[in-house]
Amino acid sequence: MTKWQKNAAYALALYALSVVVLRFSSGGQGWGTALLLALVTTPLALWMGWLRSRLDEQAAEWGRRRFRPWPEERRR
Repeated sequence: MTKWQKNAAYALALYALSVVVLRFSSGGQGWGTALLLALVTTPLALWMGWLRSRLDEQAAEWGRRRFRPWPEERRR
């Protein structure tokens, strides 16, 4: 499976899960409303996941470039 296919499968699974959760939640949306709301929430959830991984990468990169050692490493 290529990276594009994995991403598409992940997005489709997230969309289907969102539809089911919105449809059968305690509020009980109709099918049409659940489909439309999931169409909005899926890209938002994917973007939030991408943003989190990007911030984690930047934090790890920043941690490697520190010019002073961490306090735990100074005590050694």
